[in-house]
Amino acid sequence: IVNPDKKTEKFTGVLVDGYEMPMIDGSKRELKMSEVKPGLRVRAFYKSKTQEVAGQKTKINLINRFQFLGHDDYTRLRHMLRVEPSLPVSKAADELPKKDPIKLFVAFEPRGMDIGLVQWVGQWNKEQSAKYGRVELVDDLAQADASLVFIWGDDDSYAVLPVMMSYKGSEYSDYGYGTAYLASKNDTELRVSSRWRVMVDTKQTDLTGFSLGKQIEKRLKARQK
Repeated sequence: IVNPDKKTEKFTGVLVDGYEMPMIDGSKRELKMSEVKPGLRVRAFYKSKTQEVAGQKTKINLINRFQFLGHDDYTRLRHMLRVEPSLPVSKAADELPKKDPIKLFVAFEPRGMDIGLVQWVGQWNKEQSAKYGRVELVDDLAQADASLVFIWGDDDSYAVLPVMMSYKGSEYSDYGYGTAYLASKNDTELRVSSRWRVMVDTKQTDLTGFSLGKQIEKRLKARQK
C-alpha cells in the first residue's frame, strides 16, 4: 500500500467473517477482497490480535470495517452531477459569474431540501433580483452557470451516517452532517469554488435548503463590490 504520506509499506490483514459493507443508499452487501484492485483508495479499520493458526500463536490484523474512497476527493460530486468518473477537478475562486439571470443546477441527496431552495429562489427574485440579478433553476447541467450539490457526510464517506439526537423541549430532532459544493463545469473539467460542511435536521431538510440559498445570496451580492 501507499499511505497518504506517499510512503510504500506492506500490510497483511484478515477480514472478519461475514462482513457486510454499508453502501451510500443504506443497503449492505458482503465484501469480497478480490474487489480491492491495485490503485483504489481504501480505508481499513482493524485490531491486532493473537490467534492460534496451524497450532501456532500468530499475530494477525483483523479488519472490522472497510471503505472504498473512490479515485479522489470528488468521486461522489461527479456521481451527483452525472459526469464521467475521470473528469478532472480543480479549485476556482469563490465567486459566481456576473450573469443575469444566473442559471443554477441543483443536486441534493437529502429529500425535501430542494423545497427550501425553491422557496429561497422565489423570495430572492421577488425582493433582490432588481439590484443583484435573478436566479433561474435549470434541470440540465449543460445549461448551468453554476451547480449547487449536497451529499450526506464527506465525499469519501460511504458508510451509513450516525445521527445525532437533540431535544427541543419534549420533542427531539435527528441531525446528520453533509457537505455542500458550489461548482461549475466546462468542456474539460469541473471547477469547485466552495465546499463547506453543514448540519441537517433530518425532519426539516427544507430549512437547510433555504440556508444554502442564503450562501448563494452572499455570493450574488459580492458581485456588486
